[in-house]
Amino acid sequence: MKNKTVKKVLTRRDFFKQGSSVAVGAASLAALGAPAIVSGQNLNSRIALGMIGTGSRGGSILRSIDKHERSIVTDLCDIYPPNLEESVNYVTRNPKVRTTDNWEKVLEQKDVDAIIVSTPLYLHVPMSVASLEAGKHVFSEKSMGLNVKQINRMVAEVKKHPDKVYLVGYQSHLNECLEEAKRLYEAGALGKVTQFSVHFDRNQTWRKEDVDPEWERVLNWRLYKEYCGGVLTEVVTHEIDQVIHILGTMPVNASFYGKIMVYNDGREHHDSVMGTWEMEDGVLGVGTGHFSNSFRGIGWVLQGTHGTIESDGGSIRVYWEKAARHLDSFGIKHKFTAVKLGQSLEDVSSSKMTKPKEFKKEVDGDYELSTGREFEHFYDCILDGVKPAMGAETARKPSIAAFMAYESSMNGGRKVTREEIEAMG
Repeated sequence: MKNKTVKKVLTRRDFFKQGSSVAVGAASLAALGAPAIVSGQNLNSRIALGMIGTGSRGGSILRSIDKHERSIVTDLCDIYPPNLEESVNYVTRNPKVRTTDNWEKVLEQKDVDAIIVSTPLYLHVPMSVASLEAGKHVFSEKSMGLNVKQINRMVAEVKKHPDKVYLVGYQSHLNECLEEAKRLYEAGALGKVTQFSVHFDRNQTWRKEDVDPEWERVLNWRLYKEYCGGVLTEVVTHEIDQVIHILGTMPVNASFYGKIMVYNDGREHHDSVMGTWEMEDGVLGVGTGHFSNSFRGIGWVLQGTHGTIESDGGSIRVYWEKAARHLDSFGIKHKFTAVKLGQSLEDVSSSKMTKPKEFKKEVDGDYELSTGREFEHFYDCILDGVKPAMGAETARKPSIAAFMAYESSMNGGRKVTREEIEAMG
């Protein structure tokens, strides 16, 4: 195909499928307004992916994307030999996948189009920045960065590279159930929302046992301050991200407490955390994370004057309040409590809530399927110019909320404002 045959009707996806920049140069891509994904060496017309960090999450990603037709994994990097050796088994379509323990060598590969950063949190931003500077698209695991300085640096760097895709792995942000919950909230179905809660409840140590002392801190990085913010930045951030997405507001302050209640094993991060956020519109939220009870699992709840939405990731359940008609006298009117002709004011059931209406989606509730979906979204952003659902500005919000909670929990529950956290950047 020659340059003159490229027409305006040519989609970015079709353009990419037609081959490398041997056919049309990067200048033509820019003319189309698309990210310059073709390196000039990617002759198989698939997005060439290099992964940095092949531990538990990295392995899950590899298994999730192994059969994807629009990508191929060309490079794997990890400093821990067993992780690197095992990860090769998850790349079944490329027997010539390259391996290294030097992440910078992955960036030097001319035929790599995009980098997956699946490392401990403190490395997300430095490696993502270097990847963008090397001309690569970036998929970074969540959360965005270790502190405000890091995430501000990341936002600034993304702005310098508008032709590159940067996406953070908040896969729940793509849940169909989440969008249904947002639709219900924006339609006023819950009435006036006054409270929410987010929770991560597990009965596990989070420590890898029987580890060579040389690798103890490397493999148990989630337990130490220099690498991450513990349960708040690693997992609770997923849930507060969803609530922020639905409500469209941010916390103005946070008061959290944290303690080591069970695992007195030398860790620095608390194994039990609980506290509150106050949002810009006055809505109050409770956040919890702990490793000594798994009753509630992982999820969030929104509570309004006329209804409640409960989420466990793979589904949402909607409950309507039965005793809400009195709110009409306060000027809070709602279609679900309007009395219709012939309708009894007495409910047969003694329950204060209706039986739940459940919305359930298979992909939302499956860890690897939802991971696969977020990578399909990543490809769409690269190939079709789709705006990343979890781009830099969006991903910054749950990080700020988590930093507020973390700073408070590490300082005896002192109220920490968003302004205070922002000033640290």
